[in-house]
Amino acid sequence: MASGVGVDDDCVTQFNDLKLKHNLKYIVYGMNDGMTQITVLKAAGKEATYEQFCAEMPDAECRYGVFDAEYTDPKTGGQRNKIVFFIWCPDSAKVRPKMIYASSKDELKKRLVGVATEVQASDKSDLEYSEVVDRINRTA
Repeated sequence: MASGVGVDDDCVTQFNDLKLKHNLKYIVYGMNDGMTQITVLKAAGKEATYEQFCAEMPDAECRYGVFDAEYTDPKTGGQRNKIVFFIWCPDSAKVRPKMIYASSKDELKKRLVGVATEVQASDKSDLEYSEVVDRINRTA
């Protein structure tokens, strides 16, 4: 807890449902009003799309997210799934929340065992699905 921000147990419970039960497509995390704890803001079922996930990232507020990404492995041509961790800090967000989100990221990520790669995004172009798949392929 380097930043003093805690992680709600539901964050890990929901993540494990996504990872092990495969009944969720994505989870969006945020801070409580006092900026003292990371909580689940939304968990979406398997029918959800990447476009819906991206729409959950507000223009002027920071968020964390995990997305169960499907992609084609360039080596084998087979379909694969990897869990991608996102930190969304748009340029238009206030400085204090950006600093708290950045300093609290590792605490959340450490609790989410099984994340394959991380994407740091500050505008919608950073969330392009092709860029996310390229990052997955570089780390695979």
